[in-house]
Amino acid sequence: MHKYLKWSVDELFDRACSTSPEPGGGGVSAMTGCLGSGMLMMVAKITAGNNKYQDVRQEIEILIASIESNIEALKSLAQKDMDAFNGFMDALSLPRETPEQVDLREEKKQQAALLSAGIPLEMARISLANLQSAAELAVIGSKLAISDVGVGANLLEASLKGALIMVDANLPYIRDKKLVYEFVAERENLALKAEELCKLTLERVRSRMN
Repeated sequence: MHKYLKWSVDELFDRACSTSPEPGGGGVSAMTGCLGSGMLMMVAKITAGNNKYQDVRQEIEILIASIESNIEALKSLAQKDMDAFNGFMDALSLPRETPEQVDLREEKKQQAALLSAGIPLEMARISLANLQSAAELAVIGSKLAISDVGVGANLLEASLKGALIMVDANLPYIRDKKLVYEFVAERENLALKAEELCKLTLERVRSRMN
C-alpha cells in the first residue's frame, strides 16, 4: 500500500497545511483527480443499478472499468510524485567537491528532474482520460445524480491544471532542450483539451439539470 494512504483525512489536511514536502503540489493534484473521478464512479454505479438505464448498461460498465483503472493509476502517481521530489532533493545534497562528484550530481539531478516533470505529465494525461469519461457520462448518467458529474469534471480539470504547473516547475532543471520542447507541446495540448471537455461536460450537465 502507498504510505500516504495510511494517513487519516485529518492528517492529510494537516500535512497539506504544514511545511512538510509531502504531499506537495503533485500529490495533491493526483488526489484531487481521485476525488473527481470518485464522483464519476458514484454516478456511474447509481446509473448501473437503476433499471431505467438498462439500455446504456454496457456503456456504463465500460466507463466504470476505465474510471476505476485511472483512479488506481492516480493513487500510484501521487506516491511516485512524492518519491520523485525526495529523489530530487537527495540529488541536490550530493557532494560536488571533485569533477567526478559534480558530474555524478548533475546526472542524478537530471534523472530526478525528468521524473519530477514526467510523473505530473502522466497525471494530466489520466485526468484528461477521465474528463472524457465525464463528458460521456453527462449524457447517459442518472439524471438524479448528474450534478455530481459536473463536480467531478471541475475537480479533474483542476487536477490536470495543477499537475501541469508541477511540470512547468521542473522543466528549468532539464538540460535536454528537445525534451523540454516535447513536454511544453504536450502540456499545452492537454490544457486545451481539458478546457474543451470540461466546458462540454458542464453544458451537458446543466442541460439535464434544467
